[in-house]
Amino acid sequence: MKNIKNSTLLIIFGLLVVISAAVYFYDRNKGERSFKSELFSIDSSSVTSIKIYAKGKSGEVLMLEGSGKNWHVKFKNKSYPADTSTIQQLIGAIRRAIPERVAGTDQSAWKELEITDSASTRVVVDQGNVTVADFRVGKLSMSQSSQGSGYGGRQGMTVKSHIRVAGDERVYVVDGFLSMMFRNEPSLYRNRMVCRFDKNLVTKLTFVYPGDSSFVMQKQGTMWMIGDRPADSVKTMTFINSLANAANNEFADESNMPVTFPYQLRVDGNSMPAVELNGAVDNAARRYFVKSSMNPGAVFGSASPSLFNQVFPGNDKFSLVKQIKEPKKR
Repeated sequence: MKNIKNSTLLIIFGLLVVISAAVYFYDRNKGERSFKSELFSIDSSSVTSIKIYAKGKSGEVLMLEGSGKNWHVKFKNKSYPADTSTIQQLIGAIRRAIPERVAGTDQSAWKELEITDSASTRVVVDQGNVTVADFRVGKLSMSQSSQGSGYGGRQGMTVKSHIRVAGDERVYVVDGFLSMMFRNEPSLYRNRMVCRFDKNLVTKLTFVYPGDSSFVMQKQGTMWMIGDRPADSVKTMTFINSLANAANNEFADESNMPVTFPYQLRVDGNSMPAVELNGAVDNAARRYFVKSSMNPGAVFGSASPSLFNQVFPGNDKFSLVKQIKEPKKR
């Protein structure tokens, strides 16, 4: 009986050790391994709005609203055409937000991870009347990676964002730049297109400038002509190439818009709609403005003349450079 009792006690003791170890490791890893494998269930084609709330208590909300290829940015009672590709990138980033681990299990970690209500940005995604994602994005962490390529193909660099989902106190770590993608700035999501056309279809460029500096360039066969003078075809094609997919992200302040746009460029071609670009210069404010018929909801304005000079060059830009022959040596 004594031997049996000792063996029984030994078994009981062993079971207690196993149970104690299991409880210890459970508590130690609680919140790190027992979490969802997926944060959001989103159908990309069904998303109708993304609301981005400003940090703090300002109450400002930037809304991206639409479907398919028709999206708008709405902010402070104004609406602008949105860049559809940017919207799709945002939706894709949310769908790919797979939690890797838990950085904090309760509110005690929120401040350090910049995920408090005042320090984080709130994002709400709706599919019609149904909210499919409601979360906050906080701290962005970047570190050197010891293995393989980092995020976005950057060798040796890993980028992580911290997310807190509504109704869950835990802070999750996900891969990527999510913390930088959602900001309460309309210009980040607006349609940045200036021009988009097939460069091979262009046959005529009409420049209308103040004074007597206007000129017309026309393609005749394989040559470009300025009036009855030949133009430098290489320079002309370089110019057309620069416009064919031109984009800009500096939008004009609507409270300081020019009254008239006296500079004009019209691009005509075979089997393509004409493209019109207009420009203005405010010498007093030292600002340059450009608008395009391909993006009527935008006026681009900047202190830099870069875009303006790109669109409205002088005719000397296309002149042929005559090569001076050196006399033959005797």
